[in-house]
Amino acid sequence: MQEPASDWETLGVTGALLARYQQDQQALLEQLAVFLETTVPHQTSVKRTHGVLGPRRTTGLTLDLAGQRYTLEHAERSGLEARRTHVVRGVAVRTESLSVSDWLGEISTALAGELERTDGNRAALDRLLHG
Repeated sequence: MQEPASDWETLGVTGALLARYQQDQQALLEQLAVFLETTVPHQTSVKRTHGVLGPRRTTGLTLDLAGQRYTLEHAERSGLEARRTHVVRGVAVRTESLSVSDWLGEISTALAGELERTDGNRAALDRLLHG
């Protein structure tokens, strides 16, 4: 059995994702979408453009973990918009806007907990961070 993720490890994940966000928001959104679709496919929903006039692009993603629905989407003019929705028995109870850095921190913590429960997915998290 693997040791649970430490606060320092979770902070490292958040820091790495935040650095990517600051460099290229679209690249972060694309990378998170692919990672989440392959790692936790049943909890992940990704929205993409159709790509008729150009390549397909990820426009948003939703991750359902531990009674929360985390959404990250392109906003009209302001880059990425992050939200957290508390879900009880399939019903959205309360939605809050978050800063992208807070959103990344929360999904890092929630995802680390989820990956600890499933064998082999720890390596997937390492691949996200280190290529």
